[in-house]
Amino acid sequence: MSITTTGKYAASQCGEKGTHMAKGFGNAKPEKQSYTGLIKEILRVVEKSKNNKKKVHSLLEENLHLLDEQFLTVFKRWGESELSQASSREAVNIAANIGNFCVLLREFPLGEKANNLEIVIAGYEILLTIFTRSYSPENWATFQMNLGNAYSNRIRGEKAENLEDAIRFYKLALHEFKRDHFPEDWAKVQLNLGEAYRNRIRGEKAENLEVAIRYHKLALHEFKRDRNPGNWATAQMNLGNAYWERIRGEKAENLEAAIGQYNAALEVFERDYFPQDWAKIQNNLGNAYLYRIRGEKAENLENAIRYYNAALEERKRDRNPETWASTQMNLGNAYLYRIRGEKAENLEVAIRYYNAALEEYKRDRFPQDWTEIQSNLGSAYLHRIRGEEAENLKDAIHFYKIALEEFKQDRNSEMWAKTQSNLGLAYREYIRENKTENWEDAIQPLQASLEIFTRNSFPHIHVEAAYNLGLTYQYAQQWENAHQTYKSSIDTVELLRGEIFSGAEAKQKLAEEWNKLYQGMAEVCLQLGKDGEAIEYIERSKTRNLVELLANQSQALQQVGLEIEEEKRRLAAAKELQTQGGEENTETTRLNQLRKERNNKIDKIIPLPPMGFTEIKSLLIDNRTAIVEWYIFAECFRAFIIIQDAEKLLKWESTREDLEKLNNFSNESLHIYNTNKPKWRFKLASLLGELASILHIDEVLELIPDCCETLILVPHRFLHLYPLHALPIANSTRQIPELTSQQVLLDRFACGVKYAPSSQLLKLVRKQRERQDINNQSQSFFAVQDPNDNLLYTNIEVETIERHFQPTTVLKKGDATSDALQQKPHADSLQTAQVLHFSCHGYFNTDSPAESAIALAGCGVNHDNSSGNTTESYSYRRLANGNQIDLNKCLTLGDIFNLSLPECRLVTLSACETGRIDVNSSDEYIGLPSGFLKAGSSSVISSLWSVDDFATTLLMIRFYDIFYDDSATKSPSLSTAKALAEAQYWLRTSTQTELITWTQNHQKIDAEHKQTITEYLQTWFKTDEIPLKNPEAWAGFCSIGD
Repeated sequence: MSITTTGKYAASQCGEKGTHMAKGFGNAKPEKQSYTGLIKEILRVVEKSKNNKKKVHSLLEENLHLLDEQFLTVFKRWGESELSQASSREAVNIAANIGNFCVLLREFPLGEKANNLEIVIAGYEILLTIFTRSYSPENWATFQMNLGNAYSNRIRGEKAENLEDAIRFYKLALHEFKRDHFPEDWAKVQLNLGEAYRNRIRGEKAENLEVAIRYHKLALHEFKRDRNPGNWATAQMNLGNAYWERIRGEKAENLEAAIGQYNAALEVFERDYFPQDWAKIQNNLGNAYLYRIRGEKAENLENAIRYYNAALEERKRDRNPETWASTQMNLGNAYLYRIRGEKAENLEVAIRYYNAALEEYKRDRFPQDWTEIQSNLGSAYLHRIRGEEAENLKDAIHFYKIALEEFKQDRNSEMWAKTQSNLGLAYREYIRENKTENWEDAIQPLQASLEIFTRNSFPHIHVEAAYNLGLTYQYAQQWENAHQTYKSSIDTVELLRGEIFSGAEAKQKLAEEWNKLYQGMAEVCLQLGKDGEAIEYIERSKTRNLVELLANQSQALQQVGLEIEEEKRRLAAAKELQTQGGEENTETTRLNQLRKERNNKIDKIIPLPPMGFTEIKSLLIDNRTAIVEWYIFAECFRAFIIIQDAEKLLKWESTREDLEKLNNFSNESLHIYNTNKPKWRFKLASLLGELASILHIDEVLELIPDCCETLILVPHRFLHLYPLHALPIANSTRQIPELTSQQVLLDRFACGVKYAPSSQLLKLVRKQRERQDINNQSQSFFAVQDPNDNLLYTNIEVETIERHFQPTTVLKKGDATSDALQQKPHADSLQTAQVLHFSCHGYFNTDSPAESAIALAGCGVNHDNSSGNTTESYSYRRLANGNQIDLNKCLTLGDIFNLSLPECRLVTLSACETGRIDVNSSDEYIGLPSGFLKAGSSSVISSLWSVDDFATTLLMIRFYDIFYDDSATKSPSLSTAKALAEAQYWLRTSTQTELITWTQNHQKIDAEHKQTITEYLQTWFKTDEIPLKNPEAWAGFCSIGD
């Protein structure tokens, strides 16, 4: 990824205060005079005109050539001499005029700004020789505050030291400006302290911003909109800036807070009355929306552009050249990332805005801004579509190189490293486009970036930088170098764990990036002939987010996480002090020890260690079972086949065209499912036929020996969403009645097809199953039955199935609440049950998997609380159908992870979409089934889509008939996968007459329910018709686990 600088925004300080003794001003137009004469004339005009800004500024403009270093020297000497010789009354009058001159000079837009500020500082220092704290405490405090403002903006000297001086002066002012005696002045100093801490360089940045926020909030205790509208609005704007920069807290929430503060400020800063302040806020709102996380990204960018354009209605180049240029640059950033509109045109517009900003941001006057734009132009040309690609890449390289003339490793280390990284990316694409072999041009700058972005100093950025270098080695076919570099990146990802995915707003982006990292490593391992290692990294990619999600549920791991954050803050502060010549300890040993401690605890609490080929093969107890693990790479997809007798990993590889077909198929079919479910159900059979062809399922089956009776599928990404067991195949061992559809994958394996999220989870549930076999004493049953009271056939299903078991606990309808599940005696029954059956609604939250849930009684929200007016609204979530649920009244995935189900052999999720997962970013299967597997169950049955209530009832009753044979031991007669396969075969091949006969003869279905089922079948189907032969009726349920 190329790196662009952040938007530029404006802030405000409370205005300078003049002295109470100011009398007035005058005007004169001297032709030629000494510095001393000019000083006297300025002060005369200040006094005579009564602080008339226009007249004083006119005089200064006429003598602009004299506002130089010599003026500063003469001014200091003259002021000290005059005040020492004047009488007390005269001294006070001269001092008053000097103070008011300083205020007006601060506002003077012409001349050398740096020198003007030095004159202002000298003026206040002169005044403090007269207005001592003992003589005039209020004026003394006023000049301390004004000195703070001057040092906050000072250009000369070290910026960090200037800000420390500013903070010192502000705090001195507070010795006199007490809130009870000088409330407004006290509040102004709080506001200015907030700005000083927001800009502070020394100390930990995150802590400085927290302090800034506290000071701004203190100012708002005194500045009220009705009494101090201008200062109130300034505080709102500056508080917005602090939230925009804030490091702590969730980034998404901070940006929302910033937007809220900016909009509050606009209540006062209306364009007609405060045009420049209004424009500042428009610009800052643009920045907030540019980086906003919540809401639709495309719409946020449109809002950013709209706000920037609004700012330019006031920020004219002739009146405000610097602010005009900053907004031009910000618009360039917005168009660089814009989603709507034609991408090619957006990039052209971005380039135009960057070039416009350069009309004012000249290298000699604004070197930092000039350099940032060069770097951003490099990113624009790197991605440019119009023009010759080779020329665009050459231009990108040119701009990055120019930026590196200003960005130096010793002075601008981070920007230097980012630009080196981007330069490497540009060279890499140039080399690939032009088929050259000079890979060193790309490798060298990428290596250089890692000199700064080390694992210890910048671990998060190190991951990305190392990935980019590894990918470059991969393109250059330097396989060993690629392997070594990818390993460094992956080791850092896994060392960080909790840190790399902290904050929901970053998780999706990081997941997408690190999918590519593991993908690249697996490809390199295969190229090196390290097939077993390739499988290990594939497995690691499929469980890293799950491990993180589980870790977040552990209090012990949360405590270590807090210690890590505290140590990181200590290190940041120590590094800052060290740059000032201190002897602080900046060793990262303690931090890395804490990270290792956390990982050791994770391995102990969450037993999901990486598995290689040999370990995966050990899961196969005989040669009658095969594992097929799918993985989607950048250039193809592969099926890895593992069987006990094979010495090596068997592999099937697609073409690039197959991969394109698979991606197109997924996009189109999931779009149909999400927008038109009836159409999707109608087309499902043909869709499965198309998927079977794309996956070349018959070719994959040829690699599996005929003796295999059980197939374990480990899908990848969106393949988890399809019933692969229902894929049509050419041949099988089972004869299918002519009236049904063609043979499917289930028919090829006599003992069924089961799914596993990963081999690591398969190993976990295998251990759980072995323990349950030893401890098996009874067949207790716990069920949740239609808690929302809107599933007609669910009551038939649960009441029939219940008769297989003893003892049983069934929570029906309104009794099936979250509280009931958590309280005795039901909580004990839940924990000790061997079979759990949930016949209800469920949903999956793609944004926050831990908030996926099984809907329980009373979870529906009947009124709109999206505004957040109630104390419980934080737990409300809006579903895709527009309804709201209260997570506190559901059984969430987070709750499920915290369950302990040591005796549970089977969880049946007889509900809609209980097997769905997020397929947009993650390699992993994180959903309700994985939660129950981690909680202790060895097997889960879940659904892939919104299943039909009637068909599900018949399928579930038949499944339990087969699974439990009513023998004296009351134990399962078949595996879960085999029983489900038999039940699905029965459902898809039985005629209406056969289904009615089965119903009437069933000993556990009561008479009333038999009548209900029979009437439905007779009403809707003919006697010789096979009612439920289509896959949408029977294929939705999968057996997951052992």
